[in-house]
Amino acid sequence: MKYLQENREVLLNGAWRTIQLALLSYGFGLLVGMFLAICRISPVRPLRWLAGFITKAMVNTPVAFLMFFGFYGIPKLGVLVSGFVTAVVMMSIYNGAYIGESLRAGINTVPNGQAEAARAIGLTFGQTVRHIVLPQALRSSFGPLGVLLNANFRNVAVAGAIGVGEIIKTQRVLGEGIDPRTGANLAYAKPFVFAMVVFAFYLVIGLSLGQLAVRLDTKLAVKR
Repeated sequence: MKYLQENREVLLNGAWRTIQLALLSYGFGLLVGMFLAICRISPVRPLRWLAGFITKAMVNTPVAFLMFFGFYGIPKLGVLVSGFVTAVVMMSIYNGAYIGESLRAGINTVPNGQAEAARAIGLTFGQTVRHIVLPQALRSSFGPLGVLLNANFRNVAVAGAIGVGEIIKTQRVLGEGIDPRTGANLAYAKPFVFAMVVFAFYLVIGLSLGQLAVRLDTKLAVKR
């Protein structure tokens, strides 16, 4: 326990950075996913094509490649951002593709008659989506969206490869006997001890999100 006590602050910072990265990238990913899902059902063909291309490109590209692509590619555009911001941007786009597909599946559960009725009373496409289709699609997609949020907590670990101090990178450095704050060598190297801490962290997160997603899915399911 003394090893954990001595490095408690470092581990908590790594855990907090992981939570920040996961929630921010998922939150922005929801916005991207909604945009892609709406474009996929849009009457404008170029928007459908563009959204379909982005979705297929993201779901068929390794997230690690996207992370390195953003880290080394964004500065080429003359924009200098931190590794954390790069990770949020790239993970948001990556998550958005999967969230968009989940929402599109939810949209397909909305009876066509509701959209036809909306058009009959004079609602525009945007109003129909905003007031009728999207709310029901979100409620129908809570299960898949919960799974994606859970997976995102694990996926953000790749941000450590571009220098973001999330919990797995913190655990790896500590396990090698190095203090992440100063770079100095510690008097011990306990990779198994720190690995078990990370295992417990992800286990608690995963079980908690799983239970929350099941409850929300059951409580908010659209009655047919």
